Amino acid sequence: MIDRRPIRLLLATATLLAAGCATQPPQPPTPLAQDELAQFLAGSRDARFYGITIYRDTAGARFEFANRVHPSRFAEMPMASRQGVPFPLVRAKTAALADCPLLLDSTARQNWLLLGSTAAMEYVPFEPPMGEYADHVVAEIPGYAGRANKIVLDSLHVESPVFLVPPAHGRLGSLARLETLGNRIQAVMGAALMRSFAFIRFDFPGHRIGFSTSDDYQPPKPSAVLAELPLQEWRGRPVVQARLGGEPIALLLDTAGDFDLVVPRTASVPGGALELDKLTLADPRVAAAADLGLPENFPARLGLGVLARYVVTLDYTHRRVWFEDPRILRATAGVPSTDKPAPAPVNYRGITR
Repeated sequence: MIDRRPIRLLLATATLLAAGCATQPPQPPTPLAQDELAQFLAGSRDARFYGITIYRDTAGARFEFANRVHPSRFAEMPMASRQGVPFPLVRAKTAALADCPLLLDSTARQNWLLLGSTAAMEYVPFEPPMGEYADHVVAEIPGYAGRANKIVLDSLHVESPVFLVPPAHGRLGSLARLETLGNRIQAVMGAALMRSFAFIRFDFPGHRIGFSTSDDYQPPKPSAVLAELPLQEWRGRPVVQARLGGEPIALLLDTAGDFDLVVPRTASVPGGALELDKLTLADPRVAAAADLGLPENFPARLGLGVLARYVVTLDYTHRRVWFEDPRILRATAGVPSTDKPAPAPVNYRGITR
């Protein structure tokens, strides 16, 4: 489903070969036969049975009252991807407490689920059948929308998640490339579910992800903040405004993209430094989308080649994106901060000096 080229592919492959492990090239998914597809859709139910209302807009179907998170919950989980491979993969659980390796991909509009995992997730497709092709990758097989049972992230529960399931045997398309590095993936958390959280904090260098459903995000060390940018959206995905070579550019943040910066081939993109608020990168590698097998009709993307250097927080409550310096955070870990902002003065009503 996702067409990515793993970061440090040569290094990781060399490590596997040195360990005596042979990897197999990923096999493309095999579409279901017509009778198998009919059987897959046979148990469909109206979305309203689950309290879900379906709307349509220019971006596609929108599922109101789906992807519901419990309030006042926080969970921090280690990334389940291999060390040195910073893909934000976590070991989620199903309602039956079965493991469900879940990749967080901020460019996927909806959640995606492997056909072989539908039983564990108690997935039921919607009636009448509906779905869509993924637009953030080149996809030959669409996904059918349906409701699954809850996702459990440590102590945090997500009720009535909606997944798109490609009717095909095998892996989720080219996600299989990640699995050659030992990362088993059964599902993808897309932007629709990510927006249900108050904030998600990707500590890429620390290999951890924090999820909050109600809290306000406060950077633990203000001096570590390298950039604070307004969080904008393109069809539900997170976008920030930046400057490349002195020219403005809108960048979609791609938490599963193994590249620095990708632009449509038709775009006129200047070379030079990338500026994100106070953060300046002199050496971003700019690639054309078509050269990586990605769709052309998609905004420019900022991928893990840049994001994985920092602690990146998507603050959906206050519509902000935070980039923090992991070196400053690690250096002050466990040390009381002396650089917190001064508290706001209190206005004691009815009392004057």
